[in-house]
Amino acid sequence: PTCQARQVRLSVRAKIKSFLDGKVIEKTFHAGDKCEEPNLVEKTMQYLYHDGDTYQFMDIESYEQIALNDSQVGEASKWMLDGMQVQVLLHNDKAISVDVPQVVALKIIETAPNFKGDTSSARKNQRLKKPVRSC
Repeated sequence: PTCQARQVRLSVRAKIKSFLDGKVIEKTFHAGDKCEEPNLVEKTMQYLYHDGDTYQFMDIESYEQIALNDSQVGEASKWMLDGMQVQVLLHNDKAISVDVPQVVALKIIETAPNFKGDTSSARKNQRLKKPVRSC
């Protein structure tokens, strides 16, 4: 018996989501294909303040200020405090996301009163100095 070698071309199908516009596309990659590496840079910035629909940040190295909108900041806006250092992900010098520290200390300014004998739960309602907004 004789064997013939057949060239097998391996391929992988992937769904790719764009950071820039959120679109999802399906792409097939073949063995040996090359992909261009995105120009991503993560910078530590200081959150300054929120003004209407923009959030102001300052690069702590160059002191350059940038304004980001709600879609760029996302869920991080619920936890940001004035003066907090955050990580901003940039693609070709355009901000695409903001990450806050995993632990955020918020001051409790009011809680429900304790009642004698109420030991069924260790939880109670409280009001925070910075209200957590729902998006």
